[in-house]
Amino acid sequence: MAKSIMTRGQPGGEVDYSQRILTRAEFGKRLYSYMLKKGWNQSTMAREVGLGRDSISQYVRGRSIPNPINLDKLAKALNVEADVLFPNYDAQSNAVEEPTLEMKSIDNDAENMWLRINMKVDAKKALEVFKILKG
Repeated sequence: MAKSIMTRGQPGGEVDYSQRILTRAEFGKRLYSYMLKKGWNQSTMAREVGLGRDSISQYVRGRSIPNPINLDKLAKALNVEADVLFPNYDAQSNAVEEPTLEMKSIDNDAENMWLRINMKVDAKKALEVFKILKG
């Protein structure tokens, strides 16, 4: 299959559909390319799939990859097989991920914040954190 050109404001933003091993960034380019073929932006894709626009943005930017259920939803909405959209999903989803910590303020609620932690920890530590947060 021939290469498809994506611009997204980046020089050399080509998508090679014959590639069988993808990085997160390459998956993001591939997802974005399929969205463009349908004439969809991230908001439209989010509505079609039933996910948040922020999730779609994270995928397109190569920051994260969808779980298996969401990958199937993305593929179905784009009318492609999940294995075509993300050929090496199993290998990539098991790759070591960088820990992330995100805190966001809540409008009109100065006493509380949203907290998102994505980090591999042992079960004992996870339970301790859960007890702290629940308490």
